[in-house]
Parts: sequence; C-alpha cells; structure tokens
Amino acid sequence: MTLSRRRVLAALATAGGAGALTGSATSALLRDVDQGSFGLTTGLVDIVVEYWENSAGAIDLSAPDGVVDGPHVTLPIGTLDEVESGRALLRISLPQDEGPNNPASLWLKGDCPDATTLGEFLQVTLSYATADGTPTTEIASGSLRMVANALRAGRRLDGDPTTEDIDCLTDEVFVVIEYDLGAYVGTETVSLPLSLVAIQCRNADPSISPFPADSIDPVCQPAYNCDCCWTIGKVEVEAAFERGRTYTFNEGLAGYAIRVTDTDGDSGVAFKLVATDVDVPPLPLCDVAVKGGPPDVHYSRRENEFGFDTSVLDGAVDGIIYAPENPNSGGRYGISYVLVSVCAPELADGGCPADVASEAASVGGGQKPPRGKPDTGPDAEKKKGEKK
Repeated sequence: MTLSRRRVLAALATAGGAGALTGSATSALLRDVDQGSFGLTTGLVDIVVEYWENSAGAIDLSAPDGVVDGPHVTLPIGTLDEVESGRALLRISLPQDEGPNNPASLWLKGDCPDATTLGEFLQVTLSYATADGTPTTEIASGSLRMVANALRAGRRLDGDPTTEDIDCLTDEVFVVIEYDLGAYVGTETVSLPLSLVAIQCRNADPSISPFPADSIDPVCQPAYNCDCCWTIGKVEVEAAFERGRTYTFNEGLAGYAIRVTDTDGDSGVAFKLVATDVDVPPLPLCDVAVKGGPPDVHYSRRENEFGFDTSVLDGAVDGIIYAPENPNSGGRYGISYVLVSVCAPELADGGCPADVASEAASVGGGQKPPRGKPDTGPDAEKKKGEKK
C-alpha cells in the first residue's frame, strides 16, 4: 500500500503530537534583512508594498491586510500550522501622495537562509500576477535555498510584465508568493532575508544592479538534519533489478521511487532516490536495508556525508550494495527487497517520525543487524586492504 503525502503527514502530526506539523514552531517566514545600509544613496526612492495573505479569488484592492513603506520590505509568509501551503499577493507601487513619482528600476535581492532541513524542503515560487492574484510569469522557484541562490546577486523586477521588455516601474506591479511544506515533518523555523529597492531610472542605468558586491552572499550550500533515520519506502522485486529502470515503492510514501543506476547479477544494486512528484523535494539517504533469503543487511550513510544515491552509503562497492551472504552456497542471495530510509529532523517531542514502511517480520530470525555496521560487497575486503 502506498500512502499519500497528506495521509502520511496527518498520521505523523497525530503520532508526534502538536509539534509535528502544528504550532508556531513550524513557521516559514520570508522577512527583511538587517536594516543596515547597502550604500544605496543616489536615486533611491520609496516604494509602497501592500499585501493580502492567502488570497484566493476576488480581493478588495482598497483593503490590504498590511502595508509597508520603504526600501526594506517584510514579505508576509505566515506560520504554517495545520495546513501544508499558503500564498501572499503583493502590490508594489510608487507613492503618489504628492504627485506622480519618477519611474524607478525595481530590484529584489535575497540572502542565504539559515542552514536547516526546512530550507531544503519548503518549496517557494515567486511569480508576477494579475490584480486578482492569478500567477503569470515565474520569477524564481524551488526550495527556499534555491530561491535564495537565484536572488542572491539581485534580480531586476519588471515594472510592466505585460510587455516584452523589462520596464521601469511607473504605476504598480503585482507579485504572488506561493509556498508548500513538501514532505517536511520537523519543527524547525527558517526565513529568507529579502531586500526590495527602487532606483530612479533617470539617475542610473536601470539594468545595473544597485547591490554592491560585498553585500552578496556566497552560494547557499545544502543543509540537512539527520537526527532521525525515517523509513519511507520499500521496493520488492521477484526478478533481478534492471539497470536504468525506475521502481516506485510497493509500500511507503507517495512521490518517491528508486532509479537503478547499476547492478551486479541479482544480488547487487546501485540506485538513486528520486522524486516522481514535482511538488516533493529530494531527500538524502540515511540507511538502506537489502533483504535476500531470511536475513537482511543495513548500509548506513557515511558520517558527515549527504547524498541521494547509494554511493554515500558505508560498505557500498562502487555504489553497489549487496544482499547478505548465503552460507549454503558461498555466494549471495538474490535481492528480494530494498527498504529505504532518509534523513529527517526530530519532532517537537524529541521523537522521530513514524516509519511508513517496514521490513519483513521474519528478517534475520528476529535479529535486526546493527545499523552503521553493514555487510559488504564481494570486493570490499580487498578495497579496505588497499586503503591501509
């Protein structure tokens, strides 16, 4: 049986208590950067940002949920409690209280979020939008970290997305921000520091970023938390794995599968964990159990390494992991299933997410091999000798 993501997350929230997916601990905020100066002086103009949270359908443009003035803008991505997704509509305009303002070049910049698993899982899409919040052209999308990378050097926004050219802002432009928790089940918090500035087009080349080089972060690096080894899926086979084939889980979390990259007869396999649903993020492997005959054997990730294929597992030989040895034949059993576990953070109560796939009840005659001490492939002893 394959469980849907929503059913799994609901079960985890129930099993893990209020901290699993509820409460203020699981918040995902996009907020402003520190109020320090970027050295922006000449030509800097005020902008007005109004926002409507979780807007859907018709909205009252005369009654925004909030208004922020100035070059540093707090983008209103609220707390994710019992829901998995949300959105906010922004209207960016020039102040008109004292007459029309000068056309302005509009720029958006992001900094790297804190290194958290949530930053890898939270899916964010920024798009231009119509006045009713309907997305049109995409600006940036991906995990929170990917969006930060896309915006870290500054991205010029189009003052009029309905034309082919990138225009200066003369009136108003709408941007919608959509976000989704994906498969995240932890309780971390994360924010994406953003800065939105406008420069008078007549005082500078509007195509040149106003952000100085020393304000740009290095490339945001991946960050995961492996407090827990969360078992998310099992792939059962009756014949040998086939190289190049993708196998969906027979049991476990929907949206994921393994793509076989190499094999060694019917007893060895190398694979990559892949997402079959565009709305779910990649998950780094923590442990893979390989069953053949009565026992199984566990291959755990090497310390301080994160990856999505079996090459990061301790004991893998050229990325291939093997079924246990068959004492009767002197060879190895054929693989009957692989059980996949991924890295996950602790829940609010200090516990781990409940596994959504399980090993066979008869594995090892009731004796589960210790994790972190996997069996090895046929050439492992030779390779170990070469390293000494």
